[in-house]
Amino acid sequence: MDHEELVALARSNNELLESIQRNLDARNEAPIPVAPAVAGVTDQAGPPVPSSRLLDIGTQLEMRRALRFRPNGELRSVEELHHAFAVQMRRGLGTGIPFETWAAQGGNRVGMEDAFRSAGIDPDIKNAIDTGAASALIRQDLEPFLYELYVRTFPAFDRFVKEPANGLTHTYNQITSFGAAQFMSELGTVTDDSSVYDRKTTNIAIVATRRGLSLKSQYAVAAGGMGYNPVDLELQGGLRAISAKMQRQIFSGQSSNSGGSASTEDGEYDANGFDGLRKILNTARAKNVNPLTGSPEDMREWIDRAVEEIVQAGGGVPSILWSNPGDKITFDLQQDKNVRYMNSFVDVAVGVQTNAVNTVAGPLPLAIVPGNSITNYTTQNADGSFNGGENVRDLYVLDESTISLPFLGSEGPTVLDIPIGISGQLTHLFILFGMWGLAVKAIPFSNKLRIKQS
Repeated sequence: MDHEELVALARSNNELLESIQRNLDARNEAPIPVAPAVAGVTDQAGPPVPSSRLLDIGTQLEMRRALRFRPNGELRSVEELHHAFAVQMRRGLGTGIPFETWAAQGGNRVGMEDAFRSAGIDPDIKNAIDTGAASALIRQDLEPFLYELYVRTFPAFDRFVKEPANGLTHTYNQITSFGAAQFMSELGTVTDDSSVYDRKTTNIAIVATRRGLSLKSQYAVAAGGMGYNPVDLELQGGLRAISAKMQRQIFSGQSSNSGGSASTEDGEYDANGFDGLRKILNTARAKNVNPLTGSPEDMREWIDRAVEEIVQAGGGVPSILWSNPGDKITFDLQQDKNVRYMNSFVDVAVGVQTNAVNTVAGPLPLAIVPGNSITNYTTQNADGSFNGGENVRDLYVLDESTISLPFLGSEGPTVLDIPIGISGQLTHLFILFGMWGLAVKAIPFSNKLRIKQS
């Protein structure tokens, strides 16, 4: 970037941060009631001290919108977000809320004040505490920045519905059949029927990474005149690591079969994770596709067949296709002979566009999941063995309205700021973490294709 571009970037980010700061300061404007002065008493309370509350979801959403779009409606670049994040991280050092207070909200910010009072906690807690408190602090001022940076490398996260979890494991009803209805005579008796449910649970997994830098290293970077903050880089790396771990678990992992592995259809086993889409959508309705032979329309045809299964199951309408980048390339190459112009692009998530596939349910965006998160595996033979099985990779056809990410704490990534000296070492540490599961609530309305690779 040249000098003028750098100046423009700095000016834009200063305006953004001033707007964010005004929003944060607004949380400190609720006065504390003070008893009226009593005549003849000299030692009385001073003027009210501002206090604040936890950032509620409405405030968080306002801040995310300011971070996502410039005032003229243009999308902010990732570079802008990283720069603004770095400035806010340094500006807010030593501020935050105690972890215990943050955790007391129980993941549900709706009606949290009543929950605080029932727990014996004053809802007008301070939002800023100086480092003299010598405790780890949740940096809520960074959560909107983290969320926006997170979804730039994890677009599926932005599209899935987030809902507060109802326990250490989230319990939900999974519809396997919606039942039936009958025509009846004018004075006939209504026939009883009901949907068929399976009671399901998903573990709320904790995914975390601790990042930081020694005090000596921070001084050394500054003394050397290098124009970067190494802590910023570590936090950016940690955010990408959490993004990669979550994507791989959602699309290729599982926690219920210790005998499963990354090379089998159950998926890679992690007892602390949760069941992902590879295992959940392993049903008799899944389609086997061999793009190495057959007509050029082979992949498009079988995507349509998978969509047909969903539509015929009772009117479900899929909303997106997720694939490995390699299978997206295969699909595009197959269609090159059939098109004479670039396809129209559709928005998938913030900053992500892709072309759409024409299906019986209308055009569906065919998006990629980055980071090799949809991995290869070997199909199982009828006798249960894997010898001679095919090397495949999944392509998912999802009705996202039936899928959610239950969470505890915050719906996006969170930062725990651990000041220098607490651990007994001259190191400033940050723990990036999130607590999420995966709930697929209607199996008939999602499907997958097994794409043969070799």
